[in-house]
Amino acid sequence: MTLTYGAGQCAGTVALDVVTITGTGLSYRTQGFSNAYYIDDIFGNDPIDGIYGLGLPRTNDLIPPMWNLLSQLDKPLFTVYLKELNEYNWPDYNAGLITYGAIDTQNCDSTVNYTPLTSLTYWQFQFDEVSTGSYSYTGSQQALSDTGTSYIVGPTAQIQQIVAQIGATWSDYHDQYVIDCSKVNGLPDIVFTINGVKYNVPSKDYAHNFHRSDNTCEITIKDNNYGHGPAWVLGDAFIRAYCNIYDIGGKRIGFANTKKNY
Repeated sequence: MTLTYGAGQCAGTVALDVVTITGTGLSYRTQGFSNAYYIDDIFGNDPIDGIYGLGLPRTNDLIPPMWNLLSQLDKPLFTVYLKELNEYNWPDYNAGLITYGAIDTQNCDSTVNYTPLTSLTYWQFQFDEVSTGSYSYTGSQQALSDTGTSYIVGPTAQIQQIVAQIGATWSDYHDQYVIDCSKVNGLPDIVFTINGVKYNVPSKDYAHNFHRSDNTCEITIKDNNYGHGPAWVLGDAFIRAYCNIYDIGGKRIGFANTKKNY
């Protein structure tokens, strides 16, 4: 089987094995997975042994682990909380928390705003407006929440307008938009209106300082050239700003302020 992600592919044979989530008591004895014999460099160079998919099941595909574990959960949902990049404890690789069967009350506010899924292929939903600085685009658009995407991804015309408001420029060398790090604190929020609620993504969540010699910061915003799925992908840059609650039973997705915002 071949799996296509936003930035690459992997291929392998189907195998079955026991999947256990350490420290939770959750386990499934016959989980199907792809035993990879080909992995794109973007995956192969990472210090990981695999990808643990949290997506929705698709026709004729393997059943994702979350669906096989549903009967063991207190509630048919899970919460993803991501720390800010400057909060990472790199030696321990503690970048956030996944809470199975409950809303994460330790890191997430108790007020959750939900919106229904518009597809059962992705964690996909509708939003009504995106704005940055003096630019705004109003109209119904489709987006998906994806923990496996580092960026906020959108249609080229809108992304170019957003980047212009931010003042970033494209770097062929870094293969992404960059800006002088001295300007990051003054950058405007990127605002998404979802089901009548405005969600502000501040520069601390979309502009990252990796202490490069040229003093440029990475802007985690990109054009959508994937060729599949909805036009917008709200990846880790958005999820760092808001806890994402994936409600399998309710066929909806919820967003809550992270307590680090207070």
